[in-house]
Amino acid sequence: MALRTLARAVAHLRSRRPRVLRSVATPGIVARASSVRSSDFHTVRSSSGTSSIASSLARRARVGRRERGDEKTLCRGFASARDGEDDDGFADDAEDVAESFYVGSVECVADVMIIDEDGNEPREVMENELDLNELRVQVEEDARAVMTKLLTSRGDSAGGKAARGALPRSVSHMELSVALCSDEYIRSLNAGYRQKDSATDVLSFPAESFGPMAVLGDVVVSVDTAATQAREVGHSLRDECRVLLVHGLLHLLGLDHELGEDEAVAMAEAEREMLSELGWKVTGLTTRGSEVDETSTSSSRSSSTQRSVLVTDLDGTLLNEESVISPGVADALRRAIAAGVEVIIATGKARPAAIRAASTQGLDGIIVGKNTPGVFLQGLEVYGRGGELVYEAKMPEDVVRDAFMMMDDVVHDGLALTAFCGDTCATLEDNVLLDVLHHTFHEPKSDVVASVDDILSARSVRKLLLMGPSKESINAVRPIWEAAFKGRAEITQAVADMLEIIPMGNNKAKGVMKVLKSMNINPATDVVACGDGENDAEMLKIIGCGVAMANGSEKTKKDAAHVLEESNEQDGVAVAIDRFVL
Repeated sequence: MALRTLARAVAHLRSRRPRVLRSVATPGIVARASSVRSSDFHTVRSSSGTSSIASSLARRARVGRRERGDEKTLCRGFASARDGEDDDGFADDAEDVAESFYVGSVECVADVMIIDEDGNEPREVMENELDLNELRVQVEEDARAVMTKLLTSRGDSAGGKAARGALPRSVSHMELSVALCSDEYIRSLNAGYRQKDSATDVLSFPAESFGPMAVLGDVVVSVDTAATQAREVGHSLRDECRVLLVHGLLHLLGLDHELGEDEAVAMAEAEREMLSELGWKVTGLTTRGSEVDETSTSSSRSSSTQRSVLVTDLDGTLLNEESVISPGVADALRRAIAAGVEVIIATGKARPAAIRAASTQGLDGIIVGKNTPGVFLQGLEVYGRGGELVYEAKMPEDVVRDAFMMMDDVVHDGLALTAFCGDTCATLEDNVLLDVLHHTFHEPKSDVVASVDDILSARSVRKLLLMGPSKESINAVRPIWEAAFKGRAEITQAVADMLEIIPMGNNKAKGVMKVLKSMNINPATDVVACGDGENDAEMLKIIGCGVAMANGSEKTKKDAAHVLEESNEQDGVAVAIDRFVL
């Protein structure tokens, strides 16, 4: 399909949407020190469920201004096609249509526009950095890169897969519109479509036309607010526009952090994944605090510390290879606590095990206890301040039954399976490995019961743990367990010779987000998170300062913002505290 035909089709799709008046501006835009913060991004939909603004931002077909008294009207391009006028004049403006590019066989258009709604002479943006026309060129380049990645990358995270899943398998054309505007313009949109008379950083107007001709919709960015936020965060205006572009695109694809905590985690994952794949060293807007009120961050922050909260894993991170806290790490923890830093343990262990591990340096009741916040059992039990239960999840009974039935298979000879039921554990058969789990890893001693019914009737099962005599024994059976419980449970790993089975939709990252929200802590600005295992990767993704130990898995190192040269055996957490917390 030729671009002209595509343009007419797009105009027809949008034929019933209201206009917004605009004109193409000269370089530069008013750059005031805006007091508006970024935490209120919204997706805007019309009553018909489709984009209201997309039709009126006229897609780089030249939009001029005709004066009829004080009225300013659209002309040519999509405006004429939409309003039912003869569109023969479209060819006159062909040279002004955004140039298409190809990703494989898919024809794409990334249309980036400058909007000046009042005809004022704009001024420079971010003094001496660049003018607005340069920014437009950069954003267009970035929009092309984002669309290319959307079409060529399948996504590893749940959020990334959900975003790409919004598109059909077969796409012949893809179009995205981005409008760069002032605070006043986006404020008028906010008032008109959301009844909020205030500026914001970015608005999304999805076209929701995801057939073979994928018209994604419009992302509208206030350069005024973006410039202010760039200064506050400490990166360039282009980087801030990249953050807003990716955030807005994901909203166009149906992700929405405002729908709930699970959705916020999914969107944060998708942002982090796309930004990382593009090589952009910035933190996504959702992670940076869009789901946390900017005015409600932790009151415990000390002006003498870089961050007010330390979230840390235990096995392979806070604990050394002997499963104890070293004197050096204990000293660093005490210095941090004395400076006003709050420590939150986030572990796959049961809470009693975490308390026993902390007692190896007399830190039980200080960094973890029955009255402290913490994330346990891979996020299946979450406690807030005062030990208040914030969240819990239970394992489906059919998964528990099937798991214990699988242990009769000859390939599982020598392996042990136990069920974690809050502060206790239960199994059907004693095994020396479960003694190791208790004595070395501090976990509750597994009670031996007669049947699975006894386990299920007496307690609520949170997770299952499969333990082997070696990592090779676990590696050999992992594919079997992943296949058996695909779509019914999550399989994760914290220690090489153990495999953990947890309820679907749960992980340590989700638990961390829940405890931080309950404590009004901003994960982007207030928190340092430390981890090493596969089960820590998502947690390090969603925290603004995620730190992986040198002994961490490759996935964890990839997802962390920082990778230490020091391992858990070399007091890595102490290094992280001195470098990123104090």
